[in-house]
Amino acid sequence: MLKRPNVYSKRATINSFANGMRGTKNQKKLDISRAKFFHNFDLSDGTLKSGIGVSDFNGNVNISSGNLTLTALYPYIKYDVVSGKYIEYVVYYAQDKCLYLASTSGKNYEKISSQTFSEVPDFIEYNYLDSDVLLVSTSTEGLFVLNEKELTAVDGVPPLTSLCIHDERVFATGAGEGKSLWFSDDFDPTNWAISLNEAGFISFAGDQGKLLKAVSFLGYVYVFCEYGILRVVTSGNQEEFSVDNLYGKQGKIYGETVTECGDFIVMLTSSGFYAFNGLSSTKILSEYDEVVLSADNQNSKGVFDGQNVYFVLNVNLSGVQEKAVLKYDVRNKTSYLSLNIPLNDVCYYKGTQNKVLALTTNALKPCVIDNSGSCLGNDLLKSWESEYCDFSIVEKNKNLKKVSVDYNGDCILTITTENKSVDYNLKGCGQADFYPCIKGDSFKFKLSSHSSGVEIYKLTVQVDYVKESV
Repeated sequence: MLKRPNVYSKRATINSFANGMRGTKNQKKLDISRAKFFHNFDLSDGTLKSGIGVSDFNGNVNISSGNLTLTALYPYIKYDVVSGKYIEYVVYYAQDKCLYLASTSGKNYEKISSQTFSEVPDFIEYNYLDSDVLLVSTSTEGLFVLNEKELTAVDGVPPLTSLCIHDERVFATGAGEGKSLWFSDDFDPTNWAISLNEAGFISFAGDQGKLLKAVSFLGYVYVFCEYGILRVVTSGNQEEFSVDNLYGKQGKIYGETVTECGDFIVMLTSSGFYAFNGLSSTKILSEYDEVVLSADNQNSKGVFDGQNVYFVLNVNLSGVQEKAVLKYDVRNKTSYLSLNIPLNDVCYYKGTQNKVLALTTNALKPCVIDNSGSCLGNDLLKSWESEYCDFSIVEKNKNLKKVSVDYNGDCILTITTENKSVDYNLKGCGQADFYPCIKGDSFKFKLSSHSSGVEIYKLTVQVDYVKESV
């Protein structure tokens, strides 16, 4: 009796791309509902659409002393007694190692003073003598009080690196060996005289490494060290201060990524991203481990805008390290990577701005993070790529019969097998149907676009295969 083939069909549909990314280390050749990797696409609502971008902040602005590269920025909001209104400034650290001040409503930077700083200072807002000031500190130059355009050095202050305000004191990690937590006198950030009634310090001799960052959080001062987290109880007088060592397995902590997000803190470590609730840490965003942990992220930074954390970091893509921004929505637990946005620094500006400000590499002016999907007017390449998928079909000789894409905006569909790759250009909008008739064991699908306004809603794939029967 002759054997005749029986042809079967299997269809896979992505109605929503919100499943995110699995990560290349965890691939399973079962379906295409999760991406192997994607970038510059925001898929939080199930549609592939443009993610974040950066645009000019406040138009064209100029430094009064020439075109200097800006390397760091910090918000400064000051109440003006005369006008009865708040004045919004941005303080910049420039390539000449000086500080500059600019109003958010103006277009010129003014040098604050001739004082130079050998490193990017640590800034923090403080209401001192009924005036809104910034405390400015570096491990070499010491502590300064910035009152609008007046910069005043504070004498008798130990070298400090990270400042926070808690119970009307300034707490700061000590520079140098990095084993001490210092605190100022009550209500006076200029008094660091050591006594039982004024300022003081706490020394740590454990194996937690250097103290990196001090954070006022949930009624305590938390000190994030290279290899651990310390909780300092500061109620009562100094003699009643106590310390709890919260051991963790989160790896080496990168201090500038420690970002408070309301009732928890997120951070990047040598073992990946973690969320810290005040007692313990939980691993998050593990799908990015492969590209993030293989890159140098010692100088990465995080900032929170009330809903999203933006991590400015490096990623390793096929052996090449490049700058990226990871946006993490802490409410909806969605995230994505944006490439080709080379940022050096970010800060969240409250007040009337309510924006995340940023500096690009070689920045001559500030930028603002937006949802434009472009970097200073240049549309960013967006890409979503599935893993190789065999659709749980044992038979190796499959025929990709039909692929449909529902979309709006120009994009490209790329289909790849073990030995062949085909591109299809999609123009305009609607539903595009293709009949590739490509044979293979497994198939990979890629959707990409340079268009900032593109939206891709649905991907449907039909595969035919043959089973021999008697």
